[in-house]
Amino acid sequence: MSGNTRLSILRPHDLLILDFELVNLEISADGAALVPQDAAAGAFVVVHFPPQALAETVWANAVGVNPPIRTAMTGPTRLVFRIPDGATVPLTTDHLLAWEHWKPVLAPIALPRGTAPDAAIPPPALPVAMETAIEFPWRLVLSPDVMGRWRTDNSANAAQLHQLWCAVLYTVDGDGVVESADVRALAALAGPEPFDTSLDASRRRQIVQLSSNFQLPLPSSAGAPFFTPVPLRAKRLELTTLGANAELEAGWDFPLIPPDQPEFMPWDLRSYQHTTALGRDHLVRTVAVGYLCGTGHRAVIIETIERLPTNPRVVGHSPSGGGLFGATGYLLGTTLEVVLLQPVVDYGPLAASFAHGGREMPLRSIRITTTSARIAPREHVEEEPFWLRDPDGQKLMFHAVGTDIAKSFVDFSLPLMFVPYGQIGEHRRIREVFDNLTFTDASTIDLAGQAVTYAPPGDKAGSTVLKTGSVRYDIEQPPHEADPQPAHAMKVAGAPPSYVPRFLPRVASLMASVPAVDDLLGTCQQQELVLASVYLEHDIDGDDNRAQTFVSFVQDLPLALSSQRGGGLVSPTSVAKALSRSLGPVSAPKELQDRKVDLSAFAKTRLLGTIPLLDLLPGDLPFDDAAAADTPVSQQQLDDPDFTLNPPRLTTRRQADLVETRFLWKPPLRKQPVGLPPSLTPPFLTIDLRGADLLLDATTRSARGGETSSAVTGRLRNATMQFVDALAVTIGSLCFHAESGKKMDVRAADVRIVFEGPLAFVNSLQSILPADGFDDPPSVTVDAQGVVAGYTLGVPSIGVGVFSLQNIALSAALSIPFTDRPAGVRFAICERHKPLLISVSLFGGGGFFAVGVSALGLEQVEAALEFGGNISLNLGIASGGVTVMAGIYFGMKGSSVELTGYLRCGGYLEVLGLISISLEFYLAFTYHQKAGNGSEVWGQASLTVCVKIAFISKSVTLSVERRFAGSGGDPSFAQSVSPSAWAGYLQSFA
Repeated sequence: MSGNTRLSILRPHDLLILDFELVNLEISADGAALVPQDAAAGAFVVVHFPPQALAETVWANAVGVNPPIRTAMTGPTRLVFRIPDGATVPLTTDHLLAWEHWKPVLAPIALPRGTAPDAAIPPPALPVAMETAIEFPWRLVLSPDVMGRWRTDNSANAAQLHQLWCAVLYTVDGDGVVESADVRALAALAGPEPFDTSLDASRRRQIVQLSSNFQLPLPSSAGAPFFTPVPLRAKRLELTTLGANAELEAGWDFPLIPPDQPEFMPWDLRSYQHTTALGRDHLVRTVAVGYLCGTGHRAVIIETIERLPTNPRVVGHSPSGGGLFGATGYLLGTTLEVVLLQPVVDYGPLAASFAHGGREMPLRSIRITTTSARIAPREHVEEEPFWLRDPDGQKLMFHAVGTDIAKSFVDFSLPLMFVPYGQIGEHRRIREVFDNLTFTDASTIDLAGQAVTYAPPGDKAGSTVLKTGSVRYDIEQPPHEADPQPAHAMKVAGAPPSYVPRFLPRVASLMASVPAVDDLLGTCQQQELVLASVYLEHDIDGDDNRAQTFVSFVQDLPLALSSQRGGGLVSPTSVAKALSRSLGPVSAPKELQDRKVDLSAFAKTRLLGTIPLLDLLPGDLPFDDAAAADTPVSQQQLDDPDFTLNPPRLTTRRQADLVETRFLWKPPLRKQPVGLPPSLTPPFLTIDLRGADLLLDATTRSARGGETSSAVTGRLRNATMQFVDALAVTIGSLCFHAESGKKMDVRAADVRIVFEGPLAFVNSLQSILPADGFDDPPSVTVDAQGVVAGYTLGVPSIGVGVFSLQNIALSAALSIPFTDRPAGVRFAICERHKPLLISVSLFGGGGFFAVGVSALGLEQVEAALEFGGNISLNLGIASGGVTVMAGIYFGMKGSSVELTGYLRCGGYLEVLGLISISLEFYLAFTYHQKAGNGSEVWGQASLTVCVKIAFISKSVTLSVERRFAGSGGDPSFAQSVSPSAWAGYLQSFA
């Protein structure tokens, strides 16, 4: 074309500057027209325009930005026309600009809207030199379709002001109505990106493909083999010397295809809008589709680039008083908005695509109610996944409502990551961005203690509910090059064609409290849990998960049930490693899968305060089917001595307006006597449980209105405790029952105490106590330490002549502690503060006896006997008397023994009531056997003389005490002298 004739038009009135290139045309000899050089060949006119667009830097935050601003100019634009065959063109400005009569020469893909795909249509490419090419915007080459025409304004003259000259693209329909035209993007020019512009390279490439590629394949489900490209609608396209005025818009509905399908194309652009004045962008808006990771909701990112004033200020006032504003400049700023297209994702149909059948996702659906939100702008880089942030740069929280397995609603908010559709197949990059959290808690969902069902409850409503504080979620992905064997691999083959993302949410861990444990223990302590692997692999029903465990504790959960909540008789103490739908917290989930019961976690559990419960259970504990049965246990079964319920179960049932939590355990007991401690021969305590049964039953009920009630029952029947050769206690029935708002009920029926050996003489007196004395006893004391049930039987006084027997009382008390003290029984004949009295003539005496035994053995024995005589004489003017008393006291408490004997003698004499004298002599010897084999003996003696004359009284006491210690009784030198005192003593000799 270098040999073609060139003409230029320069008209200052309307800034018209054009270069004309004439192909197969020449100026006639008279210079009045353009005529064809070869009449048999076509004649063409190529009109060259100055650059039509100016690319400018786009700012995410234009505050504080000052010129200069980086810009880039587009290349030249050309319009190519074919002159009708044989026609001549008058060589005037008007005729050279009369393009309505010329046929545009276009690229072969500049086809009208609605043209069906055809294999003969070539792919998009740069137009050749003799085809129309409009570079607008920067690095995007456009062409009108074959229906487009150009008109120009030729009315400018030097006599008046005139608008800027322009060439306007239009289309005339069949009725002659002028309409906006269509343009197709033919090519995207390659090259470095020196700064962020209104359209990045990815967007330009997609505009070309979606508007001009007639060979984009579609899946068979689309109903057509190829995608029909949609051209851009040019509501306004005017070419001027100073740049184009344009209003372009387009929308595409390219099918979203999973990335593993061969027809997948990474085209995420859904719409495009571009408004320009004189080549400078005023508004550019793009809409790109993608998915929220990891929930899978479809959404779009709307990017809007607008020309906005910088540093606006008031520069004056209008005549009406309004303000006039100015600015230091007008820069291109960007704003981003995320808009939800798919509010609800139902994970039920996606179960086959989860690594574990959807069990790792307890929410069966998630509805996001945040339908749109402004987000922080990003630097213009190639599209890639990113965490969504609000305009202030903080994490953007989406409000959502989930539906769990029990169809209960769970309200929460969570941050999410956006994955453009074109990046759906970039598994490695998605994982990198997800793991490289913009915020430390980006993958943590705060549930604020809401109840969530984590596994199918079956017939046991509420049995798989946890009060969840937070959930940490992760994503499942299919195997890929960076992770060929993921621990939780998404099964792409199971995903329906409608589900395009290649990631799924799963619960990685959770912080939750167990309602059954909270209700029973009265606590609310959150623990870290994970979904149990046996549940993920085999579900909750069936032989592969016999224990029906569904979550596991990351760290063992201690379970210490106080006596008040353990039925008064037992303080169950264990640890929980997992939660079972049928049994509640379990300590040995692996053994339960094999129908084996491992109660090693109950090693610290005590019966009656101190007796290790495991010592009373058989070594090979059976697994009772009733423990895992769906039907509740009846009271008739619990009253059956042969019925057992093992292992213990702690379950929660939810009804319409009531939540019931129940701890139930009825273990089998050993059928032979058990000696405690096992290391001692013969044992100090022997427990005979043949025919005995133990029941622990604690229930808490919470009503919808907030009212809570509880009932605790503990029962031990048909048990005998033998304490060496001292005594034996037989318990027919020992029952403890506490219920909210009611008096605590402690009953002990058929309790018999038999004294043996040296204490056998007590049996004759003890036998008059009724066996049912503890059944509804007259005295019950309840405090924080425990329950004491007492019974006292008074014997009437007896008097025959000079003989009298007074103040006889027989008593017994049963103590059931709430602390770690042992349970015990105490029997007494009178008390120290109220001894029995015996008198025969002038001789008298008294005493008491008491013995206490507990689960630890013989706790205390205490006895005292006192005897003596009293003689008085009255002669009228003088009177007096003599008293002699002697006694002995024996006390044993633990390993400490005390034996005391004493003598008390006294007399008095009174004359005429004016003068009196009294004398008392006291002598006592005590032997004390202390713990640790230490012993000592000490004696006390005192003499007291008192003289009284009228109103004057004087008393004198003389006393002496001597102590004799046995081996180990005296303190050592180190105990007597402190290190500082010894150092001071040595320094005095220095």
